[in-house]
Amino acid sequence: MCINTYAPHVEISLDNLLANVKQIRSIISSSTDIIAVVKDNSYGCGSIQIAQTLEKYGDIRFFAVARPEEAFALRSNGINSEILVLGRVAQKQLERCIKLNIILTLNDLDDIPLWTASGHIIKFHCNIDTAMHRMGLLPHEIISLVNAIKNNSNLKLDGVFTHLAKADEPGTKSVAVQREKFFSCINLLKENSINISHIHYGNSAGLMDFPMDGCTLVRPGIALYGCNPDPSRTFRLDLKPVLSLKGVVAKIKQVPAGTPLSYGGNYVTKNETHIATVTLGYAHGLPRFLGNCGNLIINGKMYGIAGNVTMDYCMVDAGSISEMKVGDEVVAIGFQGDNKIMADDIAKIGKTISYEILCNISNAIERSYYFRNSLICHKTSEIY
Repeated sequence: MCINTYAPHVEISLDNLLANVKQIRSIISSSTDIIAVVKDNSYGCGSIQIAQTLEKYGDIRFFAVARPEEAFALRSNGINSEILVLGRVAQKQLERCIKLNIILTLNDLDDIPLWTASGHIIKFHCNIDTAMHRMGLLPHEIISLVNAIKNNSNLKLDGVFTHLAKADEPGTKSVAVQREKFFSCINLLKENSINISHIHYGNSAGLMDFPMDGCTLVRPGIALYGCNPDPSRTFRLDLKPVLSLKGVVAKIKQVPAGTPLSYGGNYVTKNETHIATVTLGYAHGLPRFLGNCGNLIINGKMYGIAGNVTMDYCMVDAGSISEMKVGDEVVAIGFQGDNKIMADDIAKIGKTISYEILCNISNAIERSYYFRNSLICHKTSEIY
């Protein structure tokens, strides 16, 4: 058997991605469009292939990334749609952003002198900090923005946005409070004859639980990839998982009762049994917290992870009579037979969110992309 057969791999369903886009469109008005968040390698799914699919088949013409390097990669791979960089852009990156027609975000008034000194027209969105206190201008700073725009003809405000901090909490009143602050800032801009083309505040949790009044765009991230903003809650969209994480059985051995497994030996076999070693570990994105409490699917059957997850491997107790064989497919995230394990399921065990589970899947793992039930692309490099 070729050694590459043993490598863990990721499978991406582009059909499920487009199904999720359709679900999102079903709950927003026809006058509201989508800005697809493809930052951080599209939450582990591969931003280039995801963006290419959304642009060609999903009728999406606007993308958001975290850093300018991500925008450069999209442009280099044929993405012609609008791209918004949500984070700050350093001076050495500014010229390339302008050349590639990339939209900047104003997160700090200190960026304005840099922009005006460039001598170029700067198209940007303003991030208004209404609750997160992470990035963006505070509401009282908007008047300074107004004055800067009036005094600098090269500053072109194309949009404004804010980020909902507690939209995933049941019964939250925070969205109404944030909306009030946000639209007060927008009214101030309008009172000063500053026109705004795009308004967006609807992240995945927000657009699924609240009306998107006053928005020209919604800004889904995790919902595109088939996960819920809060894995412990049920949301109204029928989302389909986009990413599957798989490995293979690399070795099977028979051990006696009383055999300790893995680092620390905190799993001890109760009977004579077969132990299967699987080519999935925390280096690939299988969380270490799944030791002795997580599951894997092999031959359509659910098996508990036995002992601590190690860097490149984990183990399962296959029982005294095992039909497993070396080379069998192992599913850590995804479907096999009648069983499934979702990123949300793993997140609940670790008391975290599926964003973290997906983003922690190593970019060094091979990714295979499926569209209309056929393999269309295979990526092996660290930049997708």
